[in-house]
Amino acid sequence: MKKTLSAALIGLAASSVSATALELTVSSWVAPSHPTIFAGYKTYFPAVTEASNGEVTFNLVSGGALLGGKETLTGLGDGVVDASVLALTYNPAQLPTSQLVAELAMLSGNSLAVAAAVTEFTLLDCAPCIAEFAKQNVVYTGSYATAPYALISKDGISETADVSGKRVRSPGGAWDRWISEAGGTVVHTSSSEMYEALDKGVIDIAMQPAAALKTHSLWDVASSITLGSFGVYNSGPLLAFNKDTWAELSPENRRVMLDKMAESIVATTEAYVGQNEAAKAEAADHGMTVMDGPEKLEAEIATFNNQDTSAIVEKAGEVYGVENAQALIESYQASLAKWEEITASGLSGDALAQRMKSEIFDKLSENEYGL
Repeated sequence: MKKTLSAALIGLAASSVSATALELTVSSWVAPSHPTIFAGYKTYFPAVTEASNGEVTFNLVSGGALLGGKETLTGLGDGVVDASVLALTYNPAQLPTSQLVAELAMLSGNSLAVAAAVTEFTLLDCAPCIAEFAKQNVVYTGSYATAPYALISKDGISETADVSGKRVRSPGGAWDRWISEAGGTVVHTSSSEMYEALDKGVIDIAMQPAAALKTHSLWDVASSITLGSFGVYNSGPLLAFNKDTWAELSPENRRVMLDKMAESIVATTEAYVGQNEAAKAEAADHGMTVMDGPEKLEAEIATFNNQDTSAIVEKAGEVYGVENAQALIESYQASLAKWEEITASGLSGDALAQRMKSEIFDKLSENEYGL
């Protein structure tokens, strides 16, 4: 465990800092400009430090200096770091049941509802998911969601047939199946490589939120973006913890860690959406043709989603050995419908975070959860 006692504890009995003070080392492979950092961690770290009376502090090491995306789960479990963001789609073999929500990513483009639903489902309704994390010596504490995905290309995409024969950068999961069924070729490349891949023709289409037009300058190498019901990336635990580190926290500080998570999840998700809206507003000024939900394409996506659940159940059972996949999927769908209704009235920000806290995190015991 990467912990340090405050210097004030060494030989200074009069120190106001508790002897249980811990500095947690947090690893992230993304840059400080990423929403998980400038919105999520910027919200979470000071809130936890203040509420714990300075007993819990954080040392963030970003940009992959400690662990890359694919190595993070193993490194976190081994205690290389105390906490980290995760991308569950990197680890399907270790976290097979948790992949179910990733496979259902195209069900909704409501980012806030998805973040709340995935968090609720995983923490309260998916005991096998929590057991999988525990087996990796990791404690799950909630997931954010990105902005809705889109198709960014040099040629306009207005129907599924336009994807046929194209090489498409995909985030994985349901998107892989949709691309394949459309007759396209799935290409798995990192978001940092999209610009060069589009520019050099390695890919024809980048499937990524509209924000990438600005954050990755894709409007310099593409001319069209198709917005639609492509869903959001929903498999990103904002901050998972090493299980041994979690156990060394006092019950009071574990309570603080749980209590402050909802507002950080909301802040991260809203930052993603904010970036997305800003890029969409500027797209036309950069010569982009914006196609918003072409009618034929939307109908075809709806048909795909209606038929896709059986494929997910089959894959979960045959490939990953997940039991009761159908029941788990129905549980997630129910949670998603609940949070879509809650957010339909415009509930967001602190009000939504408070609702998530009361309906999800308050139901976890600091004396039992993660131990």
